[in-house]
Amino acid sequence: MHDFRRALDALTAFPAELQRLVAGIDDTQAHRMPAPNEWSVVEVIGHLIDIDPLQIERVDRILAEERPQFIRFDPNEAVVAAGYARRSLDDVLAAFIALRQATVDGLSTIEPDELDRVGVRYTGEVVTLRALIVSFAAHDQTHAIQIRAALSAGN
Repeated sequence: MHDFRRALDALTAFPAELQRLVAGIDDTQAHRMPAPNEWSVVEVIGHLIDIDPLQIERVDRILAEERPQFIRFDPNEAVVAAGYARRSLDDVLAAFIALRQATVDGLSTIEPDELDRVGVRYTGEVVTLRALIVSFAAHDQTHAIQIRAALSAGN
């Protein structure tokens, strides 16, 4: 239960961390690709916007079904399809913050006895609800590192 609580706390705190990371940068910096075929800061935040509803769908399916099978998700395709490169930093940041609050609100209703329910990734790997949420929080940190690298590449 403690790992779930820590993950939920991390998911809750991440929007403020993200705001600190991008404080003071302008849209030109936020749209700069650090290297060919790498996401800009705006696109990374867009990807985070894509992930929250995907994870909530997986959580809902784990809670409602026995061993639901998750389909493959192509993050690059989703970022391009959503057109995040054409949106402002302020726009994607505000959208992410609002979405994350709704995500955390939903995750907060999970009961301890539900954390061991499972789903199956498209790779065939079985994942518990607990592990899914812990990896969700770790995913944020992976992209915080990516944003820091993108910003330092532009300097």
